[in-house]
Amino acid sequence: MPRRKHRSRHYLSFAVVCLAALVLALSWTAAWVPLADYVNIAAAWWWPVLLVAVAIACWRLRHRLALWPGIAVFVAALATGLVLFYPLLKQGPSMGRSTQPVSMIEFNMLKSNPNAREDAAWLAAHDADILVLLEASRMQKEWGAVLQAKYPTMVSCSEHYSCSTVLFSRFPLVRHEAHAGDGDADNRKALSALTAVLDVNGTELTVIAAHLDRPWPLGEQSRWIEPIRKVAAQATGPAVMTGDFNTAPWTHAMRTISGAGKFRLGSGLVTSWPKENAAFLRLPIDQLYLRGEVQATSVEIGPRRSSDHLPLMIYLEIPDGPDSRD
Repeated sequence: MPRRKHRSRHYLSFAVVCLAALVLALSWTAAWVPLADYVNIAAAWWWPVLLVAVAIACWRLRHRLALWPGIAVFVAALATGLVLFYPLLKQGPSMGRSTQPVSMIEFNMLKSNPNAREDAAWLAAHDADILVLLEASRMQKEWGAVLQAKYPTMVSCSEHYSCSTVLFSRFPLVRHEAHAGDGDADNRKALSALTAVLDVNGTELTVIAAHLDRPWPLGEQSRWIEPIRKVAAQATGPAVMTGDFNTAPWTHAMRTISGAGKFRLGSGLVTSWPKENAAFLRLPIDQLYLRGEVQATSVEIGPRRSSDHLPLMIYLEIPDGPDSRD
């Protein structure tokens, strides 16, 4: 009887190792198969559980021939975690000269928001320098007057259609590109993103705002990874990229997008959706990325509003003056 029990534990431990190897293989396959990247969205939950489970399985696998595969999977799990969560560890350059503060709010307003006017009034009262709003296509006709009256600069992601990705700024606009072009971004027929270059007291700051589609089967996110990667790659000088990316920052997709423009993650593990959940059960799908001599002094979750997302309250330090290094 004890021997049979020992064998059962042995088989169970080996099954854990095999299952862990399968999950890790799917995680790495995301580099070639976008669908596999959905496994990585939940990596913040499954990776530590997998690591502990494999460690326990290795401890129980006494036989040398069975133990070595377990050790190999454990090492592979450590390497996978290092690759996945490296964006959380990446540091920016030191600010070698004087800086100036810039405040931002990134907020997915929710297209069906029943209290959009109240949320717009809250945004106006907060008095941030820059607002990046998603799912805000109703803003121009219904609830945006309070923001249009306050901010001299307003641009959106489409040239002709109403577009749900909108930027407001108290700083003058140098140039702007609507990446939806003539397309209908609200119905996912074009990229819901914009690039605005702002004159922040003599420093040109590039702001990329984006709202990616949801993953399959709820949307066609993989279709827009390459277009937004090309947008990020065009950024120069001090820049920020923010928005609702509908995926986690450690996925292969987001590492590809941010890496193309030499962006680094600025929002860390700040989680924003869904707002009803506790922080450790929310996903960080609203994100902030920084480029060049830009530092985030604080990125926090704002109060619960009528959207299903929580706003990101962002405080930056950017170079003071026009001689920003790329």
